[in-house]
Amino acid sequence: MVPAHLFSASISCIFCCLCVAVSLRADAPSALDADGRIKIIRTLGSEYVALKVPLPINKNGLTINSKGEFDWKKNEESSITAGQFIAPGITVQFTNVTFTGNKMMFEVNGGGKKKKKRFLERIQIGGGGGMTPVASPTAQAPPEGSYVSIQFDKHIPNLTPEEVKDILSNVLDFSKKSATKSFIESIPDEFQEAVKNKQAVVGMDRDLVLATLGRPIRKIREGEMEDWIYGERPHKIIFVTFHHGKVVSVKEY
Repeated sequence: MVPAHLFSASISCIFCCLCVAVSLRADAPSALDADGRIKIIRTLGSEYVALKVPLPINKNGLTINSKGEFDWKKNEESSITAGQFIAPGITVQFTNVTFTGNKMMFEVNGGGKKKKKRFLERIQIGGGGGMTPVASPTAQAPPEGSYVSIQFDKHIPNLTPEEVKDILSNVLDFSKKSATKSFIESIPDEFQEAVKNKQAVVGMDRDLVLATLGRPIRKIREGEMEDWIYGERPHKIIFVTFHHGKVVSVKEY
């Protein structure tokens, strides 16, 4: 039989432990709820931002922690391995936001994964003359986007859109949106659509190509001609040829 004074002490100890546990739980950050996710998607779901760091065009992109920190060397190596990347200074758009476990992922310019075939492309009909797909195959163009993900310790905390922007601000510049708009408006009309679509076209000068596509991987000069090369195999390669500082040819392979 337990003495009364020991029983009372045990009850007090258990009560204190429960109080501490409740206190710790109350102080712990709550997980992001459905309303919080909707606010983040509505605010950032189609936001235009300028890159502060290169983004590899692949299925992984760049992952930062809850303080906005990341491995610089690993990101550079990933960009080189991917064969092509989105250069710093380029304005990109968030095209999707997803929440998985303890990760918040922002898809950039359509993402870095190859698009899957549509369901109807997998269905074929026919007879003695052969089989044909129900839907015409879509063009399997290589991806031109990437991802920026925030990896949290245990779960995604209950953050506001502004707090998410603050975490991303180490790799993305949200302040250049109006400056980018003014820049596009200052471009001659015949080039505005190409700049918006991140394309080089005949007639552009070097500065405009640099602002549109970023720095090329290689430059080759022969006399008055100069080639700027973007991308590497097995991905798309773009050759932009200049003559006296103006684009005279743009070829994709």
